[in-house]
Amino acid sequence: MINIKKVAHQLKFDGMYNTIYIEVQEELKNQDPTVEEIEKLIIENEYYIGEYKELNRYGELSSVHAKVLIIDENEEEHIKKFKEELNENVQQLRDLENFEVDSKNSAYSIWIGSVGVMVIFMAHNIVALFSDLYNTHGTLVYSSFAIILALTYWAYRKMKANHEAQHVRYKVLHKKARDLIKEGFEKSYFTEEEFFEGIQKNYD
Repeated sequence: MINIKKVAHQLKFDGMYNTIYIEVQEELKNQDPTVEEIEKLIIENEYYIGEYKELNRYGELSSVHAKVLIIDENEEEHIKKFKEELNENVQQLRDLENFEVDSKNSAYSIWIGSVGVMVIFMAHNIVALFSDLYNTHGTLVYSSFAIILALTYWAYRKMKANHEAQHVRYKVLHKKARDLIKEGFEKSYFTEEEFFEGIQKNYD
């Protein structure tokens, strides 16, 4: 649910996206491209949209450029239900945005592994400084470290599996939302201006 025109405008005028804008300038060989030129480039090359979404994820910003559809009491019941379903679908997509990409490039292994290593390091220091367990019960101490490592790996596998499950759910919801948006426009349940945030009325 990306508004291409909004993205192009942000790349040119919002300093948060300067790193992507510099790449756009280099690609276009133009230090001051117009919004229209940027828009054309990012439509032709999906790399820039991917970078835009990634930057938003790091900044905890949404790339779902959709408004909450206003439901008029005078509308027919099936239109109300349609809008309610689409509003709910879009909100779920916002909630699941972190799972838009699969877990392949996630940092789970790094930060979960770091926690496991830190726990072992702290336990080692406590045992070494305040007890004689290394000498009296060395096997037990090392076994406890092995258990911590095993739990760390289990946590990593569980987090990764959850991410993949949510990623599949996101893809299903995204396809459903696209189909609903297309149907809503075709049946004139709402206009693009009523649905999309931003400056223009494009959607992906």
